[in-house]
Amino acid sequence: MRTGAGRFDSGRERGGRADTSRRAAAPCGLGAALAVVATLASVSLAAPGPSSARAAGAGAICSAPGSAKVPCRFSTPSGNIRCIWTPKPNNVACVLRSTGRAYRLRPSGKAKAIKLTLARPGKTLALNQQIVFPGSLSCRDTKRTMICNQDFATGAFTLAAKGSHSS
Repeated sequence: MRTGAGRFDSGRERGGRADTSRRAAAPCGLGAALAVVATLASVSLAAPGPSSARAAGAGAICSAPGSAKVPCRFSTPSGNIRCIWTPKPNNVACVLRSTGRAYRLRPSGKAKAIKLTLARPGKTLALNQQIVFPGSLSCRDTKRTMICNQDFATGAFTLAAKGSHSS
């Protein structure tokens, strides 16, 4: 017999037991959903730290849309080494500003010592960043060193204040 006040008033229609399982599940489910939303909101609203800002800006070097057809200039964080990648002919060339020592590396062959002057520094790489170019060329830097190599061959050069060499 129904009392008319609600669906689960007294539970007398079901053998004297009140059905509270649906009532209890709703607050728990709602609480869990609120906890998930609060966690996601705190993660998405967190202010980016300096390292994530640096990584976001650093990823844009030589990787903008259409950058595979445009020369790209970059330098070490200290600015003592400046480099340029050119798409035609595909090569990377770097110069150590203090001594003028410079090397060029192409996808085939070994690194070659060249004469090079780069007046503009280009984009500054983040510390220990690696840039990969078409034709299996890549360069990575430390604060005062640039190492460029062929990813699947033996050509490479290391440019530093002490110990510059090519192979």
